[in-house]
Amino acid sequence: MRSFKKLLGPISIISIAYLMSRVFGFIREVLLARWTGVSSATDTLDLAFVIPDFLFYLSAGGYLAITLIPILSKFQKDKLADLNNYFLSLLNGLTIIFGVFSIIFFVFRYEIGEIFGVIDIELFVQVFTPIIFSQVFFFSGAIMMAYQYFMGEFKYAALAPVIYNLSIIFFGWINSSTPESTIYGFAIGGFIGSFIGHIIIQIYGLKKLGLNVKFIKPKLKDLRHYFKVSIPLIVGQSIAVMDEQLFRVFGSMLSVGAIASFRYARRVAILPVGVIAQAVGVASFPTMSHLFVKEKFDELKELIRQQIAILYFLNLAIVLILITNNAEIISLVYERGEFNNNDVLRVSSIMSIVAFGILPWSLNQIVTRAFYVQTNYWYPVLVGTSSTILATLIILNIESKSEISYAIIIIASLFLYSLILLTTLKIDGEKILNKDLINDLIFSSIIYFVTLGLLQFLPIGDLGKIFYILISVTIIALSFIVSVRVIKMKYVKINKVR
Repeated sequence: MRSFKKLLGPISIISIAYLMSRVFGFIREVLLARWTGVSSATDTLDLAFVIPDFLFYLSAGGYLAITLIPILSKFQKDKLADLNNYFLSLLNGLTIIFGVFSIIFFVFRYEIGEIFGVIDIELFVQVFTPIIFSQVFFFSGAIMMAYQYFMGEFKYAALAPVIYNLSIIFFGWINSSTPESTIYGFAIGGFIGSFIGHIIIQIYGLKKLGLNVKFIKPKLKDLRHYFKVSIPLIVGQSIAVMDEQLFRVFGSMLSVGAIASFRYARRVAILPVGVIAQAVGVASFPTMSHLFVKEKFDELKELIRQQIAILYFLNLAIVLILITNNAEIISLVYERGEFNNNDVLRVSSIMSIVAFGILPWSLNQIVTRAFYVQTNYWYPVLVGTSSTILATLIILNIESKSEISYAIIIIASLFLYSLILLTTLKIDGEKILNKDLINDLIFSSIIYFVTLGLLQFLPIGDLGKIFYILISVTIIALSFIVSVRVIKMKYVKINKVR
């Protein structure tokens, strides 16, 4: 419990920043729905992100803090100059490599649009161009953020997505005359926002830490060292980061708006993951790394179990809120402008499935980091890649090809991936999933099903959508709060954490 208490400060700071980011990101999606609806233009925007996002994933950009923090931890504190020189060598070298790949994909932008079967190739190219080069800023920014995390500085990194989303909203707004011009505005806003938030702000953050940001000729040995560590994350991607990509690729084979429908549903569901679970994962990783290096294994195991149990408990309540109010929430959030009642029904049916993805998305923030802190990169990536391949094969071979069937397959693969990792995770030879943790997960699930049953018999369906949501949320919150006080659980002691 001591380690968890120490993390409450950083977790609170990051949670507030992530909440701001997610709120602005949420507003961005609401405005996108209003200005473009469920349309081919929205599908084009998603398809324009397939290659840039995949390039970012394959560069291990999403894992830079995970790969770099253990590497940086090996430098002695009295050798800060060596640490900084290594970091700048890596930053400059990787940025050059990533920039070259972005240029290559830019050259083949028309061919990429044809492969995806885009209806309006010119619009795709117009949107794809700023997005592909934005990834260079994301990648370089991620490296600079990793250094700040290592030094215990979080606020400048947390500002990046806030600035990014505000820029998208602004440029989307001033170009919102048509769905096509709106998504172009989003792409331009993303380019400018990523440069300001992920480059300018992060350079300032590094300077505040005393690092003199300058160009140092990249050393081949430093790049080789980085790739040696991160190669498992580069050669394989897990279902945890590929679920959206899978739906983008295979959704393009369905009817117009399929990709957009999944996008809108996923954005609502992913909000609590970004605010709570991601903040916990980011804030706790340096502490987990420190505990592992210092061989404080009992404290590390206790911390991991607490995080898993509490995240599972909290997110079950959120899942329950989303699935029992899916149509009301989607209508309240999106139904305006180009987004009509038919779109509400289409998106809410998908969200009733996608909402369950909150559980594996959240747990993966902790479980995968528990493997990575032990420099065990290959196993979770191989498990995740296998899950991704399995999902792909099933999607290709099922007879009933629809948005719902695709969503079920992808979310089921997420659960399979998380379950395998959780049941096989060990620290110092001891399994994390012990009897006490299993009991906590079971008790949390029982609370979920009892509350779900209670909601089925309450005559609140005739109320307005806002009152319906407020009443059901109140019942769910009270049910979970009372239950955690009545049922004695080992790790879920939210009211006792001070």
